[in-house]
Amino acid sequence: MRSELERHGRGAQSDPPNRFEAIHAEPDLEQLAEGDLSDERPVKTQFLVDHSRSIVSENDSPDIPFRYSINPYRGCEHGCAYCYARPTHEYLGFNAGLDFESRILVKERAPELFRDWLARDAYQPEWVAFSGVTDCYQPAERRFELTRRCLQVAAECGQPIGIVTKNALVARDLDVLQPMAARRTQSSSASHVQRDRPPGRTPQAHPDRRSDRPQSAPRPDTRSDRRRGESVDVA
Repeated sequence: MRSELERHGRGAQSDPPNRFEAIHAEPDLEQLAEGDLSDERPVKTQFLVDHSRSIVSENDSPDIPFRYSINPYRGCEHGCAYCYARPTHEYLGFNAGLDFESRILVKERAPELFRDWLARDAYQPEWVAFSGVTDCYQPAERRFELTRRCLQVAAECGQPIGIVTKNALVARDLDVLQPMAARRTQSSSASHVQRDRPPGRTPQAHPDRRSDRPQSAPRPDTRSDRRRGESVDVA
């Protein structure tokens, strides 16, 4: 008898208790037969409005190579089993398992908050990282386009930015990124899940399988690319 329901299409397979909550509900499966679990419905993604009043986070950690970062979304539907950001969802009253990848908070005012931050009197030119916590090009971006709109603000203001993503959706915004690269104000890095991995559960619940996915190519000379204002690293 399985102790929990199987969740197809999800990186997490359970709802671990939130360490900050005093009460946690556990499903009671003892009275169910094996066949009763076979048609468990998939967990649907919910998009929730995030009413944050700021969009740029600051850190002073010596282990992190950037000071400022932007995350238009909280939670990530990519659902990578190894994601270090999962525990951050617990601060919102959710759990680090299924909630992290199925309850996505959307910062609808991200572009205007970013513009306000750039317009402040204390502004000093400094790199801002996109995806410091969750992937700014996760599936939700196709619908809400918050990352694209934030990039447009950065391009308009001449603000240097860096991007880390594993989604081919970044190619959609080449019309914004290429002029920024020519001015040496953007750096992009991409990673991908190996397609020909042996059978078994993938560490990423929603790997990008679109036909426009970047194809394998010789690793670029990032030193010369940076001199031209571009940095494209593939891992």
